[in-house]
Amino acid sequence: MKRKRDDDTYAGLWDCVGGHFESAESAEDCMVREAREESGLRVNILRPGTLIEYRDEYGRSIAVPFLLESLSGRVTLSEHTEFRWISPVQARRLASVPALKMAMDAVAL
Repeated sequence: MKRKRDDDTYAGLWDCVGGHFESAESAEDCMVREAREESGLRVNILRPGTLIEYRDEYGRSIAVPFLLESLSGRVTLSEHTEFRWISPVQARRLASVPALKMAMDAVAL
């Protein structure tokens, strides 16, 4: 999914669905909710990845990556300008947020 050109962080770069935890929410529940909010898709978690810790120009972050499968096919964008169904090889070639490639490694893609 491509971030908006006027996004506060990583404007115009490719990213995946994700976001911040709500109060008392598990990582799994957060991922399913964020996928639905950002893409309109119902998803199933295939497997979790290892935690990712990284620093960038915005500070220190810890990410909980998951490999997902779509249970519904129609994407409805809410926070992004574009989406593509592509292979992991193609994803690695895109101008993306730094953590995307780290997340792909964390779930063994």
